[in-house]
Formats: sequence, C-alpha cells, structure tokens
Amino acid sequence: MSAAHKAPEFSIVVESSLDERLDPTDPVQFSQLVRLHHRELLVYARALCRDEHTARDIVQDSFVVAFDKVRAFDVTRDFGAWMRGIVRNKWREWVRSNRFVELPDVELASIDRDVAQWQESHLQGRGLVFEALALCKSLLPERLRQAIDAFYYREDRGDEAAEQLGVAPSAFRKRLQRARELLRDCVERKMAPPATP
Repeated sequence: MSAAHKAPEFSIVVESSLDERLDPTDPVQFSQLVRLHHRELLVYARALCRDEHTARDIVQDSFVVAFDKVRAFDVTRDFGAWMRGIVRNKWREWVRSNRFVELPDVELASIDRDVAQWQESHLQGRGLVFEALALCKSLLPERLRQAIDAFYYREDRGDEAAEQLGVAPSAFRKRLQRARELLRDCVERKMAPPATP
C-alpha cells in the first residue's frame, strides 16, 4: 500500500467525548470517527442492500474513499452525513454492477433521515439506538415480533414469511408495516432528549 493510500492505525484510538468535534484530516481522529460512526453506517448500508456481507463491504469501501478524500471534507460540516453520502454512492455502484433494483427515492430519504437522527442521538450521548430497538422489539405483540424476525433476521421473502406464519401475504405486509411503525415510535421516545423542567 502506498503512503498516499495508507490506512490509519485503528489501534491507536483514544476515547473522546461523543460531542467533541474531531478533525478527520488527523489519522488518529479519523479512526475515532470511524469507530463512532461505524455501527450506524452498517445499519444504513444493511437497510439499503439487505445483505450483511455486502453492507460490510460497502462500509469498508466507503471508509477507504473517505480517508483518500478527507482533504476535500469541510470540517465545519457533519462527518456522519458526509459518510452516509459516500455509503449511498457505493451502494448505487453496487446496485448498478449487480443489476438490482434501486430503492425509491422516498424510501431512501426516509432511511437516510432515520440514520441521521440515530447518529445525532448517539453523538449527543442519549444512548444507543440498538439498545432501544432491542427493548422496543421485546415489547411488540408476538405476531408482530414474528413478522420482524422473519423478514429482517431470517431474511425470508414476504411470501415465504407469510406462508411460515400461516397468513396471507397482504396480512403479513400489514403486520410488518405496523411493527415498523410501533418500533419507530418506541425508539424515538427512548432516544428523545430528557424533558426540560
């Protein structure tokens, strides 16, 4: 690997407060930003491509691109938003090269907005979205939890999941929609900043 493309030393990370502005042009601080945003970017990529291995590849490639182009980054801007843009572009390259159908812009914007909110909550120290999601999932009625497990964890197609659960595909889609709405509302409540007196 040439000096211009040498990756930062990820083992030299010094923990910093979540709300501190880090300079991505500094290799040590860049590695801190990688650690800070890695999980949310994996979730984002996973939501886009629905494949764990592809999501990991996309995020890894995105961090390489970011490191190579870090001098072009405006440090007054949001690093997480910049990284989501790179991940989105890498995902679009993957879609084109694998001839998959892209998500509609409305759905893509919704996913992007949700991940941006989660990243902001994380940076402000309001807890991790994954902890809130696990708790909220455990509170769902069994039939809705089963729909989430089938579609997102086992990655069954909608018609397969409906058959396994013994419901019509339209009923399964409705359960999944209701489960997502309840999860979103619950997670938003859990991640909200504490009320001020």
